[in-house]
Amino acid sequence: MKSEEKKGFAERKRKFIVSLKKRPHNIALFMMLVAFVVYSFNLTKVSNTTAVVNRPLMGLCEFIIMLFSILAFVAFLNAFPKRQKPILPMVILLYLLEGCIIGADIMYLTRIAEGLKAIEITEARKFIPQAQSMLTVHIVLVIISVVLIALIPVIGKMLNKIDTSVKLGENKDVKIELTDEN
Repeated sequence: MKSEEKKGFAERKRKFIVSLKKRPHNIALFMMLVAFVVYSFNLTKVSNTTAVVNRPLMGLCEFIIMLFSILAFVAFLNAFPKRQKPILPMVILLYLLEGCIIGADIMYLTRIAEGLKAIEITEARKFIPQAQSMLTVHIVLVIISVVLIALIPVIGKMLNKIDTSVKLGENKDVKIELTDEN
């Protein structure tokens, strides 16, 4: 039974690598998804921080990060259509959106730093440093996704070097007989 499980795992792994060979951009898309999920799941902390710190443009930065993250997915999916070359204007738009996301994150962090000079962090306001650390992680994840987008051709070439052919067995003289059994 364990032998069959190992074969099943090996086959799933082979199919996964084959699918990555066909669409190496899915790696960058996955990293973009991770960055979006991290920000989305911590949106309450960010909103509460905006309400407490209340510096200029904080709400706008929060809105830009969320909106441009969604638009980046649309641009990404249009930039890398199935079995076609990447569409350069959409790739440029994708980089602009990701750059705006990073810029809004940095601006939001500076607004928090300015506001912390006048605000004391208490137990009830512990979400403010949590929002700061989350935004730093978000910036890192977005930068990683931008780097992965730039490296899609290199990743594709590396994946193509992986042998994913199916080994039929040691008997090379395999005869397949087709009969009509109706």
